[in-house]
Amino acid sequence: MNSEKVLAALRHRGPDSQGTWQGTVESGEIHLLHTRLAILDLSPAGHQPMVDVSTGNVIVFNGEIYNFQELRQQLKAQGLEFRSDSDTEVLLLGYRLWGKQLVDHLDGMFAFLLFDAIQQHLFIARDHIGIKPLYYAQTQGGGIAFASEVRALISSDLVAKDWDYQSIHDYLVHGSVQEPRTIRQAIKAFPPAHYAWIDLKQDLVALPTPHCYWNLADLAYNQLDEANTPMIHAEVLQRTLEQQLIADVPVGLFLSAGIDSTVLATLLSPVMGHKLSAFTFNLQDLTKDESHLAAMTARQLNLEHHTAQLSQKTLSYWLLDSFAAMDQPSSDGSNTYLVSRASLEHGMTVVLSGCGADELHGGYPHFRSLRQLYQVGRQAGLIKSVFIPWIEKLRSWGRSPIYQERLKLLFQQIDSPPGMVQEIRRFLTPTQIHEFWSASESFDNTTMNWNYKTDEDLNLDIETQISLNEIQGYLRNTLLRDSDWATMANQQELRVPYLGKRYMETVIQISWNYKRTTKIRKKPLLTCHIPPNLQHVLQRNKTGFDLDYAMYLSGIMRDHLHSALTYLNEAYEFRLNSDQIERELKMGDPAKQARRYWALTTLGFYLQYHK
Repeated sequence: MNSEKVLAALRHRGPDSQGTWQGTVESGEIHLLHTRLAILDLSPAGHQPMVDVSTGNVIVFNGEIYNFQELRQQLKAQGLEFRSDSDTEVLLLGYRLWGKQLVDHLDGMFAFLLFDAIQQHLFIARDHIGIKPLYYAQTQGGGIAFASEVRALISSDLVAKDWDYQSIHDYLVHGSVQEPRTIRQAIKAFPPAHYAWIDLKQDLVALPTPHCYWNLADLAYNQLDEANTPMIHAEVLQRTLEQQLIADVPVGLFLSAGIDSTVLATLLSPVMGHKLSAFTFNLQDLTKDESHLAAMTARQLNLEHHTAQLSQKTLSYWLLDSFAAMDQPSSDGSNTYLVSRASLEHGMTVVLSGCGADELHGGYPHFRSLRQLYQVGRQAGLIKSVFIPWIEKLRSWGRSPIYQERLKLLFQQIDSPPGMVQEIRRFLTPTQIHEFWSASESFDNTTMNWNYKTDEDLNLDIETQISLNEIQGYLRNTLLRDSDWATMANQQELRVPYLGKRYMETVIQISWNYKRTTKIRKKPLLTCHIPPNLQHVLQRNKTGFDLDYAMYLSGIMRDHLHSALTYLNEAYEFRLNSDQIERELKMGDPAKQARRYWALTTLGFYLQYHK
């Protein structure tokens, strides 16, 4: 293994220090490598790989354990002595006391490998929802390799580089590669909320079956005491925020004009005030720009506020840098990269984000529309075979063939909440894909099974099923993966309070009567925290942090559009007409279609840059 190349490939994730550890086991050798972004205990005592001198156990760990302080006290009460103030040592000594039950005690975002020197086992675990990535591959020499990025495994020279064409197809369908697949055929994603043991006394034929230690769906059957719901929610959210503020480096907030980040800012203001820096990106599009509203929020809350406004030349450079920084191709993520890079210039090593609130609190408009559609399908019952085609024709009259195809695909899933969620999130239809890539016919085009349980007898209400599938699908495969690579590329850690383990466990048990967005009230459990002087946040329509893809692709990114699409045509037998696409973009192509062209540009650039 080329350790230097692996460390170089991971240096952006940990610029503060790096370390290696090597040991001999019955089946061969074990190598643990780590690059550190110092957040807690900045001294050398927090260095990794970290060794437990009493047992010889060794750990490499990526992430943060938010409840490490209370776990530290529990371990001290059992007589364990600490040599550092880091959460890494809490994991190491916690394993000494609890063994595999360690994962049951953790609330955080993490992926770690822990070598048990006595048992000659490797203990592997990933956090409850998949905030932190973990990939593995069978090596060409017969071992198993793990890493936080796909590119790091490729750089080791131990893993085959072949592209996974099914994943390329999935990218076109969903806008991102879907776990457990990755863009490389030999590499897979280790599942969230799972742990595994590897017996290093035996030859490594394959990764043993991972064990699930947590399932959010199991908790969804419980219901909290409705009389105390608002108070319970407020308490767990405040406690979650307090834990996620703990750091020995500056902490900032990505602030939009939306509800989720405004609630975080409101709750943080009494605790941090002007010590908290908030960051907003100016989109240079008056119809989408939120910076002036975010600035108003920051002034009212006495927060230090920064707005990133880039020149066209700088924006072009940074967008290209975002393409190169992607660990896997993404139709999204460049927006997070831009605001992360801008905030880094103000010294922010840790930032908070409102990611995850929409999935838990039903913030997307399709929570309502899919609930209504599902109810129609249930009521249609036995006459559905007649009723649904009639609805299709009624709603698609006068619409484009692609719209009709999308509608048909959605109605085919009318009695399957997971299927409906995937269709509402669909990026390109089979017809659209086949028009420019005839090879797509040879790949699996079935909807992927994102839901937490494979059976249809969940007995959960439709909104909870939508929520679970949004978390399992779009959140994990797009938002969280993009948040990780886009911030780590800038030597920055992103924390997502709405995805704290205890917070999620609480919210999933709250009745939708308290959470449901209506025409009158948006996300009521959250908006009750927004004071009267910030009501402008509630009076605007929901918008995402979307870049003006049409403007960039037909302007500053024009040459890169042509280059990327030409590469797809020549290397992968696509049939994309870049001149026609450019004309469509200049004519004011709809935003969703422009984003699809952005996704194709990203794919072409990624495959060419990372071959």
